[in-house]
Amino acid sequence: MKTAAILLSAGFGTRLKPLTDEIPKPAIPFLGKPMIWYAMNALKKAGIRNMAANVHHLPDKMSQTLRECADLLQLPEIRIFQEKNEILGTGGGARSCLDLLPVAQNYIIYHGDVLCGADISHVLESHEQSGADVTMVVAPRPENSKLGMVGIDSRHQVCRIRDWYRRNMNSSTELMKCCFTGIHVIRREILQSLPLNQNSCLVTELYPRMMAEDLSINACLIHDFFADIGTPETYLDAQRCVLEHPHFLPGSEIFKPEQRPDIQIHEPVSIMPDVQLPSGVEIGPNVCLSHKAKIFSGEILAETMIFGHYRSLNRS
Repeated sequence: MKTAAILLSAGFGTRLKPLTDEIPKPAIPFLGKPMIWYAMNALKKAGIRNMAANVHHLPDKMSQTLRECADLLQLPEIRIFQEKNEILGTGGGARSCLDLLPVAQNYIIYHGDVLCGADISHVLESHEQSGADVTMVVAPRPENSKLGMVGIDSRHQVCRIRDWYRRNMNSSTELMKCCFTGIHVIRREILQSLPLNQNSCLVTELYPRMMAEDLSINACLIHDFFADIGTPETYLDAQRCVLEHPHFLPGSEIFKPEQRPDIQIHEPVSIMPDVQLPSGVEIGPNVCLSHKAKIFSGEILAETMIFGHYRSLNRS
């Protein structure tokens, strides 16, 4: 087997509290589907069917969501590793999942709170052609971005991660400023070298160590839609983008409400058929209502996502 997948799904989602006190971050709906569904869909489109995931925060709910998404996508049963005592980080979590999967040459690691329109087949092709042990999928970094900086050279080699640099790198080398998308490919031997049951981070520990040893880390540069969902603001920015351009995120569906004289709709919006709209409501722009969201007569809703009885994602 050439490639299997690991879905990192253990985080606390602190910046999305209080919503994440009840729902694991990768399980939060985006346009009506759990965020993790889009990662699993992208992997399936690339022909990857063997998947494992780590869980820690609200493990039962996260495990249920993963299994439901696998069923919806007609994937084999997903293998789940529960981090019971302490969270193990990206490295420890991925290493624990490794032993649940069939032996493969490469493992694609996908952060469960990332939304991305990248073609995973293209990512794997870039990795194979590079001959590197690790490939980081990166995107151009916007000015004033809060995401950590990844610097790549003209050969698409990672030469800088935050304040760590490749050994003996010429300080005058001009690097393209990128950000990490939360998608990477790693060869089995590298992942297997990490200690079991020990907290570690791939991006801030393993990869800087590799650069210090002058080992190659390939950068697969994408220009597709990418959103790292960290705050209500970044969530709603991503929601607006995909509402306006659904093709940016494969698998996304926009539900248009019926035209009624007693309600006002300001596009873009998505309102699933199971949501009942009372008279006098004004909805939009940038609103998604799903999972039988309860809406009250006369409400004015804009820049928000509501599902079921949850009303935690509003632009402040």
